[in-house]
Amino acid sequence: MKDKKFWLPILTSLACLLGMIFAPNSVQAKELKNVISNIGIWEVDNGKFIKPDANGVYTLSPEHHNYSNYKFTVDYDLSAYDGKLEDGDTFTFTVPSPLTVRNETFDLKDKETDLVIGETQIVSNGDNNGGKATITLKNLKTYLEKKGGYQVQNVKGNFFVGFSSKNELSNETLRFDKTETINEITHQIKVKKGDTADYSEGIGRANFNKYHGLIYKEDWTSKALNKSGKYLHSWYVRVNPKQAAYNKIEIHDWVDPNASPMQMIPETFSVTAGWYDQYYYLKDEVVLEAGKDYQVKWNDSYTEFTLTINNASSILAKNGKPAAFRINYKTSAPADGTQVQNNAEMKGDDQILTYDDYSNKTVVKQIGNSVVASGGTIQLETGYRIILYKVDELTHDRLKGAKFKITPPAGATAKEEIVTTNDDGIAESSIYSESDIKKGNFTVTEIEAPEGYELNPTPFEMTVGQDGAIKTVTNKRSKAKAKIKANKKLTGRELKAEEFEFTLTDQDGKVKETVKNDKDGNIAFSELEFDKAGTYTFKIAEKAGSDTSIKYDTKTITATVTVVDKGKGALEATVSYDDEKAFENTYTPAKTEVPVKKVWKDENNQDGKRPTSVTVKLLADGQDTGKTLELNAANGWTGSFTNLDADKGGTPIQYTVVEVTVAGYTSEITGDAASGFTITNSYSPETVDVKATKNWDDANNQDGKRPTKITINLLADGQKVDSKEIQAAADGTWTVEFTKLAKYKAGKEIKYTVTEEAVAEYESTITDFTITNKYAPKAIDYKVTKVWNDANNQDGKRPESVTVQLYKKVGDADPVAVEGKKLTLTAKDKTDANTWVASFTNLPQYEAGKEITYSIKEVDVPAGYEASVTGQVVTNTHNPDTVILSGTKVWKDNNNQDGKRTTSVKVQILNGDKVVQEIEVSEKTGWKFESKALPKYENGKLIKYTVKEVVVKGYTSTIT
Repeated sequence: MKDKKFWLPILTSLACLLGMIFAPNSVQAKELKNVISNIGIWEVDNGKFIKPDANGVYTLSPEHHNYSNYKFTVDYDLSAYDGKLEDGDTFTFTVPSPLTVRNETFDLKDKETDLVIGETQIVSNGDNNGGKATITLKNLKTYLEKKGGYQVQNVKGNFFVGFSSKNELSNETLRFDKTETINEITHQIKVKKGDTADYSEGIGRANFNKYHGLIYKEDWTSKALNKSGKYLHSWYVRVNPKQAAYNKIEIHDWVDPNASPMQMIPETFSVTAGWYDQYYYLKDEVVLEAGKDYQVKWNDSYTEFTLTINNASSILAKNGKPAAFRINYKTSAPADGTQVQNNAEMKGDDQILTYDDYSNKTVVKQIGNSVVASGGTIQLETGYRIILYKVDELTHDRLKGAKFKITPPAGATAKEEIVTTNDDGIAESSIYSESDIKKGNFTVTEIEAPEGYELNPTPFEMTVGQDGAIKTVTNKRSKAKAKIKANKKLTGRELKAEEFEFTLTDQDGKVKETVKNDKDGNIAFSELEFDKAGTYTFKIAEKAGSDTSIKYDTKTITATVTVVDKGKGALEATVSYDDEKAFENTYTPAKTEVPVKKVWKDENNQDGKRPTSVTVKLLADGQDTGKTLELNAANGWTGSFTNLDADKGGTPIQYTVVEVTVAGYTSEITGDAASGFTITNSYSPETVDVKATKNWDDANNQDGKRPTKITINLLADGQKVDSKEIQAAADGTWTVEFTKLAKYKAGKEIKYTVTEEAVAEYESTITDFTITNKYAPKAIDYKVTKVWNDANNQDGKRPESVTVQLYKKVGDADPVAVEGKKLTLTAKDKTDANTWVASFTNLPQYEAGKEITYSIKEVDVPAGYEASVTGQVVTNTHNPDTVILSGTKVWKDNNNQDGKRTTSVKVQILNGDKVVQEIEVSEKTGWKFESKALPKYENGKLIKYTVKEVVVKGYTSTIT
């Protein structure tokens, strides 16, 4: 049988039901017609009903084993023959060709009376020719005698008939005998071989999965469960099919309570290592050893286990990779037609894994049908109803007599009802309508527990569907209760409440509880509860205390609790002791001493006020004992009152101390007699305050050299004792205070002075506690150059002096005129004929810490001049006046009658005797001439120009 994973639907089948009204008359045996009400198809290999496809076709596989791989589930209803049934009556079911059936006989039993009510014989007609099942009724009279009834009626039930198809078939219609069925029944089937699947891709991403869950008939016995049975379910878990490397693998597997109850059979548990091939078969199997290769932990009821494989990656499969695993175990089976369900989850290296790398699902659920698909069996009808199982929490034994209240959802027509579990621990609700189950969830509340068990009153909801709903409800046994007690005695003084501690230890050595005695010596432990019959041993012991005046009882008292089962789940407990249940301690008064220590808080006698010794008195319960203690430097200011009684009449003495007053000091006493007293004498030495002031002489930080903070040092008798950083206050002042300074040292007054850490570029002077820092701001000269661009004062326009205004620019501000800063330049400042030079002197270089940018502008530029400034140079420009001379050459030669006229003549322009220009005049110029622009003035005086012609031979020249 192939290992495959299937999800199985809930199946419905009917029990063999018998009722009694009156005794039947004796009639001849007969054949019962038209009694088969339904015919279903059950797949043996996968334990589920086959459902037709959308076209109503059942798809089957041809026979591939030496058994029938399918079964017809035949429901019969003999109610049409109520009151007429007799032993020997028969009815038949015919399997049509081309199917093959095997010869078989089996009985139909009534569960309640264990009587065989019918015998079934199946006769084969040979391969591909079908066959017939004949059911013969019997023992009806005996049944009525056992039940005390009068008439057999409402006989209903089902049975299974195995079949197979030797050949592949295409759309074959099976027509069942109309004389046998209540209504006409036909099935259309198709028989074909399935394809060989290759699961390689899925294996490569699979972390774990569950499969199987099929029911088997097999006698089994489990010592762990203390049970046996005839049917079981087999379950498998594939672990790490993809063969990933994990140091630790954990599998948590549990029975789902929302299904029929079952228990895991630990004796069937096994773990096998290997690797999965493409058909999902485990290859090269190696069975692992429990306790060595893996550990498995079960819960008390064997409905849950956790498997741990440590060093899993070190277990290698024969393909060279870390091994894959297969877990196999079997469970008990309800075998009543209901569903069972197992769940599993996996961790790899303590991380929860999804069952597949492509999924987000971490829990895998596998459902099995607990249907006995052989012969005729009694099955529960689950459709449209609630099935409740009541079981013992630990043993999972079925419990009779539990009552549940079932409340339908609002708006349902169904009424609230109370159901009670039967001998099999099963309670069934009414069958609900489809409209009712669509209204919502049903609420179930346990209202009465089985006898000997605790009530579980917490309501729970159930969703009812077409296939019904199943819930397994556990109950705890009613527990037997017992109280263990002892007694405490103390000789030598009165016993106090909660003075001594006692432990109760169970037979496994675990301390169950620690309690203290009351004032009367009673030792009472909390009530113990027991849920199983048996003998339980406990030890009572006293915890030794630290009081050295008490001798503690070291014995151990054994308490034995015997729990017996009184029947019907009721337990009863009794307690017995091996001793008189008493612990006795003895008290002997002890001696003690009281240490005393003197602490001085006076700054190491700073002011010289400390005395050379002090006297301490001892008080007992507030009364002076007359004992004194002198403390001084020689004994380190410590001492003890010794050989003192620790108590008086069993009552501890409260020792205290007082000090004889020390002048000028306040006294504080701390501690206690056990740990010692500390007497602290405090004296507050005189103090003084020193205030230092910082002054700045730096033109209000004109150059920005002043730091934002400085450090002031405090000196005591010339030794540095403190330092503080100071900075400007909101009002601009710089001060610092050293407060609460000791005024004296070793009885002498301290002289305080201050210094400061050097400030760059400043000179420091200190007068008492005033520190003055002086800084001389930097100054510069600003040279101004006046340039005359006026042809060396050709026109005589240059003034005797000019004035320049100084401007300053600080940072991003606009330039502004510097008040009172004007500079006058005259010819006395000249460096050459056209340059005058003078300077602004002793100008500040910085303002508010930023360097000043200076510039100039000329005041009242002279008439006729234009001024321009380039940096520190002011240029005055004047363009001199000019004149242009022109004239005409006239010839008086009778129009050049003699031909003596020259083609051109030269005309000279003279400034005095100096020729400043010579112009050639000709007929081309129209015998006209015009001079260039000539200076109008020279040295401030008007120039008188003259015109002269260069002599022309043969001519005389006159100029007008």
